[in-house]
Amino acid sequence: MLKRILVAVDMSKMSEEVFAYGCSLALRLGAEATFLHVLPHPTLWRGYEPWLPPEIDVEVAEIARKKLDYYFRKAKENFPELENTTYTMVVKEGNPSDVIINYAKEHDMHLIVIGYRGQSTLERLVVGSTAANVGRYAHCSVLVYRPGEQAI
Repeated sequence: MLKRILVAVDMSKMSEEVFAYGCSLALRLGAEATFLHVLPHPTLWRGYEPWLPPEIDVEVAEIARKKLDYYFRKAKENFPELENTTYTMVVKEGNPSDVIINYAKEHDMHLIVIGYRGQSTLERLVVGSTAANVGRYAHCSVLVYRPGEQAI
């Protein structure tokens, strides 16, 4: 039985839908849901260091947490039964595929929910699709969310 679901959320346009779908799925299955956002690895900003404040990582992580809280508030509007439910919100840093796969394995997740495409076309061309990598290498089942294909 699916008891623990990991919902991978980037900050793309589709994220709010993926988040709401993860909430809905967890409710229907009676499962615990963890929502994970992965920040880009700091080496991505190499060369910009002189212009970036040293606390940029902390500030960006806080913005991501606030965005996840916003998604949860919006989901509660559609699913009032979420009012008495708590979900785990996690913000990590690194390669999205690796972080999602490792987090799911370390926390014994039974299912990963991920959007079929994310933020950056350039990232997809250079490093490959996060959804494809997660689907290929995760230890558990992966549900790839496509807008309009699933009933919430």
